[in-house]
Amino acid sequence: MSPHVLIDQQLDAFMHPATSLSWGADIQRQLTEMLADQRITIEEFNHYCGRLNKIVDGRKEVA
Repeated sequence: MSPHVLIDQQLDAFMHPATSLSWGADIQRQLTEMLADQRITIEEFNHYCGRLNKIVDGRKEVA
């Protein structure tokens, strides 16, 4: 599976309120591993981290 498809699916699932907030840390860890393995570029890493941060901020506002 493409790393981009996997990340998109995980971020979409993380937006759901029933998903544990700790899953955000797992996504961040996976992004870091993908960057280290050169499966994603630094630009993609920054893009996905930005999306992750927006989701976390939105979930904090709701809580």
